[in-house]
Amino acid sequence: MRIKKIDHVGVAVRDKAYAERFLTEMLQARKIVDESWVYSGQEFNWAYFLLGEQGMIELISSPDPDSFVNRFIEKNGEGLHHVTLQVEDLLEAVDYLQSNGVKVVDVNTEDPHWKEAFISPKDSFGVLFQLAEFDEEHWLKNEGK
Repeated sequence: MRIKKIDHVGVAVRDKAYAERFLTEMLQARKIVDESWVYSGQEFNWAYFLLGEQGMIELISSPDPDSFVNRFIEKNGEGLHHVTLQVEDLLEAVDYLQSNGVKVVDVNTEDPHWKEAFISPKDSFGVLFQLAEFDEEHWLKNEGK
């Protein structure tokens, strides 16, 4: 398994506008992606903010009170949701982890530009790690818009 880099840290927030102002005004971050999606019938928003040359924070929020984001916040409070590791080959990483007894969940390879899977926090000291194989140019092509 080859990990290329820590791509970003996902942070679950209730008030995206407030969190965005904090990142852009206080930390001088630059928003590079902002999209809304429907996942399992629940709307949520994710936005990437570039800090410095390569570090990114992803804000995750949702207007749906029953969404996975808001359920997470109710249980754990706002804050760290996941750490995303960019991998060279997702299926190779999944095979490697599973063959070593690590539980991998929600493997999704449907989108050729973003393939992902998650390591169960029960196997990784309480941290949700997202493994992602992706085409960086595709996701950042609208940088700054």
